[in-house]
Amino acid sequence: MLGCLSCAQEKTNDRDYQAVIDHKNNSNFFDALRLRTDLNYNTQKRILYTTLSEIDIFGQNYKQTNMTLEYVIRDRLHTAIFLNQEKNLLESMDGSRFSLPQNVKAPALTDAVVNLIGGMYYGAAEVRALAQ
Repeated sequence: MLGCLSCAQEKTNDRDYQAVIDHKNNSNFFDALRLRTDLNYNTQKRILYTTLSEIDIFGQNYKQTNMTLEYVIRDRLHTAIFLNQEKNLLESMDGSRFSLPQNVKAPALTDAVVNLIGGMYYGAAEVRALAQ
């Protein structure tokens, strides 16, 4: 399962993708609500870069749960959301970047993030816990 994820991994460099460096002072950056302090990575969160422009659109419920899309991403999946970016992609804790579907609404983007993280070694347990 892990081997097939590598085909979705996107090799990018600074010229290909221009992200704002100073996240904390950017009004489009919504930090992860929880960090993965049990892992030995330089960063203890993932970052979802998205073309979507409003955090409010992540306020709808995730599937048939009482959790919002935003809560699932930022808390349960230890992922920051960075709005108004050039394209949708996920940066993992080890710095790898993975392409996500473009021109989709928040529920479909969230599903893609959940599926991608669920296929990752450490993310699989996080996604399994969503169903509990």
